[in-house]
Formats: sequence, C-alpha cells, structure tokens
Amino acid sequence: VSLVARRYDVNTNLIFTWRKRLGETPRVAPAPHLVPHLVPVMVVPDRLVVAPPLSSAEVIEIELPHGYRVRVGGSVNPAALRLVLDALERR
Repeated sequence: VSLVARRYDVNTNLIFTWRKRLGETPRVAPAPHLVPHLVPVMVVPDRLVVAPPLSSAEVIEIELPHGYRVRVGGSVNPAALRLVLDALERR
C-alpha cells in the first residue's frame, strides 16, 4: 500500500479507507450500476483550444454603462453571458 500511495502521491490511510469502504458487503444488494469500484484515471494537462475567428456577422457587441463593451459569438452559453452581464452591470 505504501508503494502505491507514494507512486500516486496519496496518503496511505486514504487507500486503507477506500479498501475498507469498497470491501464492505452492503446489507441490501444495490443495483449493479451503483456498486462502487475503483477505476484507473489519468490526469493530463489542459489543451489550449483556439476557436476559429468569427466573421462580423457572427458577433454582436454589447455596450454597457461605465465603458464596458462585450463581444459575443453565436455559440456563447446564454447562462454564462447572463452572469457576465449581471456582474458588469453591478460595477
């Protein structure tokens, strides 16, 4: 256990806790898709995603009080845009 803990930079007590939890037999058998199990995970660095340039027909520009200007493309998430506009409006 200590070798695995060191390899993945986790505390050995955490591994013992996981093993205990996953090794316990439930009193009532859960549905098969709800049975907990360990799965391998690989953490990779984020990739920089560069969006293709938008044509002027695909962009709207919103001018707000206090000099703020927001340019928005057609694929913007409406909820995210509302949060940004609300935050700028409160300034």
